[in-house]
Amino acid sequence: MNQNPIYNIWDYNYIQQQAQQYHQSQVRQVLDCAKKLQDFLDSSDQVASEYQNALLAECCAVLYNHGKKNRYI
Repeated sequence: MNQNPIYNIWDYNYIQQQAQQYHQSQVRQVLDCAKKLQDFLDSSDQVASEYQNALLAECCAVLYNHGKKNRYI
């Protein structure tokens, strides 16, 4: 098989391999994000109740900034 990417656009096996690699990469990313969210939620349990509103406000600010950066907002 020629390794020049321009020739690989017609190679069905190459395309399938690239799609499978992409899929596996995205599945790993999803699992990694889910673990980080669980870690965050576990750490938020350590915040005293009188600071929970401050935690919520900070989380909202982070979500807002993320939304602006990615043009969701």
